[in-house]
Amino acid sequence: MRGRKLLTRIVIVLVILLVGWTAFISSKQLERNNRIEKEVSQLAKEADKIRRENETLTDRISYFASKDFREQEAKDKLGMKKPEETVLVMKQEPGAEVSEENPLENTERARTESDVLPNYRKWWNLFFQNI
Repeated sequence: MRGRKLLTRIVIVLVILLVGWTAFISSKQLERNNRIEKEVSQLAKEADKIRRENETLTDRISYFASKDFREQEAKDKLGMKKPEETVLVMKQEPGAEVSEENPLENTERARTESDVLPNYRKWWNLFFQNI
């Protein structure tokens, strides 16, 4: 009888140790799974960001390969023009500030300032300003 009680206690202790060890291993596995899920979500965000950058670069490449871009570059950098075009050179006034942030603001400001001047004064400034 005494041997049976001792055997029962040993079995109970072993079962408790086995359950504790299983719980410990399970908690470690859950922690590992959570870390892996976080890494996967972080990598998915990074992949999405790279995908958007690739789309942007693809759009830029297609624009740079387009006929419109080549034509604009030929006009701006090489001074070329189409046979049917007339080129008018507009020089910037020395005191005028150019803002790189908002070019539309500069054109609006130039329009309102030039709208105040009469036409003969505008032509005079165009041809005789830098003589």
